[in-house]
Amino acid sequence: MDNLQTDREKAKEITDHLAILRLIRQPYEAQIDEVIKYVNHSRRKIIDKDINKGLKTGIDVYDGTAISAANILTDGLCGYTATPSLIWYKYTLPGKLNFPRTSGMRGWSGKRMDEYPEVREWLTDCEDVTWSAFLRSNFYDVIPEFIKDGVSIGTSTMLIEEDLKKDRIVFTCPHFREGYFAEDRYGVVDTYFRVYKISLRDLIDKFTIERMSKIFLDLTNMLKRNPFEEREVLHATFPRRDISPYRIDNKNMPVASYWIIMDKQNEILGEDGYEELPSVTWRWRKNNDEICGRSPSWDAYIEIMKGNQQGKTNLIAGHKAVDGPMVAVESMRGKIFKEAGATTFVQNMEREKPEPLLTNMQLPYGIDQQDRTDKIIREFFYVDFFLMLNRAAFEKVELTATQTIGMQAEQATVLSIRTGRLGSEAYNPTHDRVFAIEDRNRRIPMPPDLLQEQILLLSRKGRKTKIEIDYVGPLAQVQKRLVKYQAIRAGLEFLGSMQQIAPESMDEVNISQIIREGLDSISFPANCLNSDEQRDKIRQVRQQKREMEESIQAAGEIGKVVQRTSKEVQPGSPMEMIMGGGGGVKE
Repeated sequence: MDNLQTDREKAKEITDHLAILRLIRQPYEAQIDEVIKYVNHSRRKIIDKDINKGLKTGIDVYDGTAISAANILTDGLCGYTATPSLIWYKYTLPGKLNFPRTSGMRGWSGKRMDEYPEVREWLTDCEDVTWSAFLRSNFYDVIPEFIKDGVSIGTSTMLIEEDLKKDRIVFTCPHFREGYFAEDRYGVVDTYFRVYKISLRDLIDKFTIERMSKIFLDLTNMLKRNPFEEREVLHATFPRRDISPYRIDNKNMPVASYWIIMDKQNEILGEDGYEELPSVTWRWRKNNDEICGRSPSWDAYIEIMKGNQQGKTNLIAGHKAVDGPMVAVESMRGKIFKEAGATTFVQNMEREKPEPLLTNMQLPYGIDQQDRTDKIIREFFYVDFFLMLNRAAFEKVELTATQTIGMQAEQATVLSIRTGRLGSEAYNPTHDRVFAIEDRNRRIPMPPDLLQEQILLLSRKGRKTKIEIDYVGPLAQVQKRLVKYQAIRAGLEFLGSMQQIAPESMDEVNISQIIREGLDSISFPANCLNSDEQRDKIRQVRQQKREMEESIQAAGEIGKVVQRTSKEVQPGSPMEMIMGGGGGVKE
C-alpha cells in the first residue's frame, strides 16, 4: 500500500482485498459448519452470525462420542503441552563460538552458546520474565478454546494484544467466521483480516471520542440511546510494503494495521502498526494446495455421521421397545390407558385385549455396531493415549512401570507428528510476540557482554541471533523418554552379555553418567541429584571407611593367630614388627 494514497483509496483497496479473501475461504465454510454442528456445537456455526446469542444448540446430535473425544484431546493437549503448574519450555541458543588459541576462552571453543554460564543464566532470567508474563495474562484461560478450534474446525487463530493500562498481555480467540487470512510464498500466515462487532463504548475507548465524532455525526445521541450498540468493524493486518528508513512511528512499522467501520467503508477509522503480526494462526494439518486446515473431526466425519445416525436409530428402537405402538379392536378406541398405574377395562379379554404391534425387538446388534463406530471415533482423537491408565484400571489390567512408559511413549510418538505443527505455528510465534512485548517494556534483562558481541558480529553479516524454544512439557518428556530409555536399556543389556565374554568391557562406559541419563529419562528431579563434588566426597568417605574396616578386620585376624601360637616371637621377625617389638606371648 502506497503512502501517497488517500484514506479513501486505502479503504477501497483494503475492502477489495477482504472481498477476495472471502471468496478464498468460502469453499471451506459448509464443511466447517457441519463439523461445528456435530463436534463443537456450542461454538455456533458460521451461518449463525446474525442469530441471537444464547440459543439452544446441539439438537441434531444423537451421539456424543465425537464431542467427548474432542474435549479429551483438547484437555489432554493443554495439560501435556502448556500448563501453568509445570515448566513447559526452555530457551536455548544452539550456535557455537570459536576462540583463538591465544584467548583465555579457548577452552570454551566449539561449545554451544547456551552452555556458557553467563549466557545460561541470562536465558533463565528471560524464561522467568516470560513465565511471569504468561501468568499475568489470560493465556491459560484462552488456550483450551484455541486448541478446541484446531481439534474441531482445523484452523484456529489467537490474537495477542497489550493492555497498557493493566500492564499485561491479553489473548483472544476469535471465531473462525470472523477471520480471513493469507499466506506468504513459504506457507506462513502473514495477513489476517478480522470482521467483528464492537460496542460504541469500546470504539471510543480505543479511538477517542473526538475521532468517533468525525465518523458518527450523531454520536452524542447514539450514546444516550445505547452506549452498548454494536457496529461491525474490519481490522486488517498485513506486511507493510512501503517502509521508509526516514520515519520512526506506528505508521512505518513492518506490519500495517487499519481499522474500518463496515457501514462506512470509504473512511479509515484508524491506522497504526506492529513490529510483528499480532495474530497466531494454527492449522492442525494442511494440504499443500489449501489454505485452511483439517482436523481429526474432518478425518472422522464419516464415522461421526454414521455414529449419529446409529444413535438416532437405536434411540427410536429403544422408545419402541419400551413404549411401542399398540393394536386393538375398533371398539376400544379412546378406552386404552397407557399411563403408569392405569387400568384398562375390557368385557372380553380374548377379543378386546390390546396387544403390542411389535414383539421380540432386540437391540444388541444395533448397540454393538454403534460401539464399534464409537471406538473408531475415539481412535481418531487419540483418546486411548490420554486415558490409558484409566482404561487399564477399568478393565482390571495390571501394567508394570516399564509397560506404561513404553505404551505412553509409543502413543506420544504417533501424536508428535500432529503436535509438531502446534509448536511451529502456534507456540513459537506466541513466544516471539510475548518476548518482544516484554523486551519493549524493558523487562527482559540485558544480554551478557559475550552474547552482545556475538549479536553485533552477526548483525554486521546481516544475520540475527535467534532464541529457540525447547518444549519440556509432559508430552515432550514422554517422547524424549522413549528414545533415551530404550537406548540406555539396550546398551545395558548389550554390556551385560559382553561382560560374560570380556569382563573388562564395563571399563568402556561411565557408570555415573549412565545413572544420571537413566534418571533423567524417567523425569527424576534434577535438584535431588548430588553434584559431582558431593558425589566424589561421598565415594571418598565410603572408600576410607571400607579401608579402615578392612584394616581392623585384618588386625583382628592377626591377633587371633598370635593368641593361638605358643612360641615366643623371634627377634626381628615380621610378627615382632606387627606387635611393635614386643617379646613373647603372655599367658
